[in-house]
Amino acid sequence: MPSSFHPRIPELMMASGPCSIYPRVLEAMGWQMVHHRTDEFVELMLSVSDDLSKLFKTANRVLPVEGESILGLEMAAANLVEPGDVCINLASGYYGAGYAKVLRGYGGDVVDVTVPYDTSVSISSVRQALDRHPEAKVLAFVHSETPSASENPMEEICRECRRRGVLTIVDSVSGVGGSTVRFDDWGCDVVVTGTQKCLGSTPGMSLVAVSDRAWERAERVTHDTGRYERSYLSFLPWRQWVDHDYVPYTPPISAIYGLKAALDIIDDEGGVDETVRRHERAARAMRAGVRAMGLDLWVDADEHMANSVTAIRLPDDVEDGRLRGLMDERYGLHVSGGLGEEAGRLIRIGHMGYTASAQKVVAALGVLGSAMIDLGHPVDVTEGLAAANAVFA
Repeated sequence: MPSSFHPRIPELMMASGPCSIYPRVLEAMGWQMVHHRTDEFVELMLSVSDDLSKLFKTANRVLPVEGESILGLEMAAANLVEPGDVCINLASGYYGAGYAKVLRGYGGDVVDVTVPYDTSVSISSVRQALDRHPEAKVLAFVHSETPSASENPMEEICRECRRRGVLTIVDSVSGVGGSTVRFDDWGCDVVVTGTQKCLGSTPGMSLVAVSDRAWERAERVTHDTGRYERSYLSFLPWRQWVDHDYVPYTPPISAIYGLKAALDIIDDEGGVDETVRRHERAARAMRAGVRAMGLDLWVDADEHMANSVTAIRLPDDVEDGRLRGLMDERYGLHVSGGLGEEAGRLIRIGHMGYTASAQKVVAALGVLGSAMIDLGHPVDVTEGLAAANAVFA
């Protein structure tokens, strides 16, 4: 490798996450280090903690764990699942289906509830699964499923599980900050998000909200299974943070700086409810623009669609790699393709964090339309842009 590495950076990254991040976050991440045991850093962490509690809408302290968000999701299973526990797993997409392996890895007896990957799980199907398996201890699902750009009814699912005494594990990696989440009011137990999606910061941290009953379960599971209390996957060392303001491990200081800047942006915008409204507008504008161009959306109904990303069904005469390559190389916009069974069938444009804005959405639609025309598939770019602008107006 040459001594100086300079990757080719797209002018705008609107993939399914991470996306281009806020310039203010980039600036903050360049600050010089302070030691994590100084009063200055403790003060910073307490401020971040207050902001995170507001973000999740919980009175509890959120765990800022170093490690990409799959770590937080594995922590949830490691702390809540005992061998033989019946675990209901809602599979409405690539990530939801994949979590069954994590649950089984900790001894869970997994019951999958599967729906087509172009829709969402209904609350009636959740109730049916809970009725059939009253012995279930845990129910896991993805809130915002970026591989298919769908969103599951988190409030209804969590309330139903709380009513029945079933613990919930929620992958809201691309949900928190872009869609409404009310951790305490909805009776959630473990909700995990990442810093790289709707918060508009860098990858590398799992933000994990834990309910009181999930803490109780984690303490019992740890003792009953004999799992190491000092394992990095254990919630228990984080009791020092919850009870005594003491972060149990060396934190990713530069990432914390970036996270604080991202949370300050939310505060400056008027709070998380305003940030969610911005994401909702961006999603509606993107969908309106795609439809007005004459293209089809992947998900079957607007009420099942995510706020963080839009999935567009590829026409038969347009090849995925050629379209995305053209958008990237000629126009400087990087977007995502499909995963698993959806590979080659759709493209995904993210609008989260920094990219959830009128400027970015309109630019992305213009690039999409231009690239389609370049490939010989006519679309109405003018109508697409007008429809998006009408939403923002």
